[in-house]
Amino acid sequence: MIDWIDATCELPDGVRAGYTTRLGGASEGAYLSANMATHVGDVDADVRENRRRLLQITGLADIRWLKQVHGSSVAKVEPHVDPVDEQGSASVADAQWTDSIGIGLAILSADCFPVVIADARGSIVGIAHCGWRGAVCGVLESLVAAMRCRSASLNAWMGPGICKRCYEVGPDVVARLDARISKNVLVAGPRRERWFLDLPGYLEILLQELGIERIFGSPSCTYQDENLYSYRRGKVTGRVATIVWRETPCTSDPPNQVFASCVPATTL
Repeated sequence: MIDWIDATCELPDGVRAGYTTRLGGASEGAYLSANMATHVGDVDADVRENRRRLLQITGLADIRWLKQVHGSSVAKVEPHVDPVDEQGSASVADAQWTDSIGIGLAILSADCFPVVIADARGSIVGIAHCGWRGAVCGVLESLVAAMRCRSASLNAWMGPGICKRCYEVGPDVVARLDARISKNVLVAGPRRERWFLDLPGYLEILLQELGIERIFGSPSCTYQDENLYSYRRGKVTGRVATIVWRETPCTSDPPNQVFASCVPATTL
């Protein structure tokens, strides 16, 4: 059975979210065992089986995947009869959103951060793939603009990614960051012209500047946690999937339900 970490408690009623680990799948070798990505060299049949198990554990019949390119394009997801579950036929984008019920929106990651966004009524959900490239080119801004919600009504939750103690970058990355923000999230490393980047801190500031006040995050670091995939820890590796979906029709009142099964989150 696919290992599933629920993250619903930080989101409005009627919205479900969570992420897989590398446990409980069919993949072997460097992809052991629950790799969800078709583009990393894993056996296609194994990935299809992992995705089938993911449908089973979430109770979803339809999960939408993206062909992620570290960009800022956003896809709007509509219902259709035949679910897209193959990377080859997926939209080329790094964020997606929907106001439809029962459609899982997926982001694949292995150090970059999946960022889930939902409005307080649970009427619309979105998710973005955020590494430093996506952050710089405006994927969060593009997603929030596409969702067309009042920013103050939005909740944001960041899934697992690489922490500030493990993410060493060079001058090529530093030069691309917004200097107004990076001065608060960069710490000089012991090696010459190397810095440690607090990427979740950078994303948090971007979300705050968009007017989002309720921001939460997973405490897990993909580099440190061997139950998660990390591209920085091993270049040949799999990807976890973070999924968000609308489970029930929205209500007119703000959320007040807490799911006991939810993984503990940190308030950023």
